[in-house]
Amino acid sequence: MGLLSSTPLKFADRWTEDDGVAVFAFTPTRPFRHIAGQHGLFAVKGGGAKPFSLASAPEDDQVVLATRLESGSRFKKALAALRPGDRVTMRGPIMKFTLDGAGDDVVFLAQGVGITPFRSLLRHISAAGLGVRSTLLHVGDGHAFKTETEQLASDARYHRDREGFAVDLKQVATNAPAATYYVSGVPQFIAETSAALKDLGIGRKQIRKDNFRGY
Repeated sequence: MGLLSSTPLKFADRWTEDDGVAVFAFTPTRPFRHIAGQHGLFAVKGGGAKPFSLASAPEDDQVVLATRLESGSRFKKALAALRPGDRVTMRGPIMKFTLDGAGDDVVFLAQGVGITPFRSLLRHISAAGLGVRSTLLHVGDGHAFKTETEQLASDARYHRDREGFAVDLKQVATNAPAATYYVSGVPQFIAETSAALKDLGIGRKQIRKDNFRGY
């Protein structure tokens, strides 16, 4: 149903991850279905609407999103002002940044808060008992969800600089030339990392991108 589907949510909890990433958890007022890696369009009273990757898996009881609040936008202010029990609306789920057709070897490449959809995918792989080998490379000033993703991924590596990330990317691409590669982060990171993968011999059809802006 995509954007035609609307789910009311109750704000339940908020916490802060590494690098100041704010995490918001909501309880659906009625059941809804989504696929790990999809997005939702969240509408907050007084703040308008904004798309976010779902950080939660289909098996979770709550809907979770993560973002930065530093921009001070109207939406971010309204989100930060939520109190337990406040209602928001989520339209969706939408997008196809999922495991469909990916095979049993996947590589997740995240920059900053672009880790969000990979938390969803890794939680789903674990909860559903899928026979999928997952490699995670995460680069940024900090690493939100590190404790969790480090346990869930088959191989997880974390970097604070692009040089170390590039070294590991080359090694992973050499060892897993047939894997499906997922790239999530700011547009520049997506463009540069996708180009690097192609230079390393990874085919265009093997690369999937999370193109949403404004995490």
